[in-house]
Amino acid sequence: MSVASDLARYEALIERMARTHRVSVARACRDAQLTPPQLCALHGIEALGRPKMSPLAEALGLSMGAVSTLVDRLVARGLVSRMADESDRRAVHVQLSPLGHSTLQQAVAAKRQVMVQVLETLNENERDSILAALDRLALAWETLDAEEPHVAGACGVE
Repeated sequence: MSVASDLARYEALIERMARTHRVSVARACRDAQLTPPQLCALHGIEALGRPKMSPLAEALGLSMGAVSTLVDRLVARGLVSRMADESDRRAVHVQLSPLGHSTLQQAVAAKRQVMVQVLETLNENERDSILAALDRLALAWETLDAEEPHVAGACGVE
């Protein structure tokens, strides 16, 4: 096969997997009473620790206004708390509340359970082959992107 036909097949497969992944994420969000952007924000806050709003906005790829609105909604639900920076009162940090942490863990567990079900349809050799191929593909992407600054993937695969 040619690289062009492999590319078409790759794009079709990625789109099929992305579509089904979006469905499983939407189901996990619905079960946790979150929107997908709220789930991303919870992931981002957890990944960054106790971030200020600007690094959170950058990690999520959103404007400061959009992140502020998103965080406002999470605060109103008791999932996130805001606190002033002790050394700079103008700066605000956000962190997950205990409820936010448990809600995030519930959504992550639901997403992982779907992935377990998918992987269980494959035998051990198939899983090893697929994971090895994905590892090689990730390495190829990383090699191409080595010169670009790393962007945190707040909603990446756990």
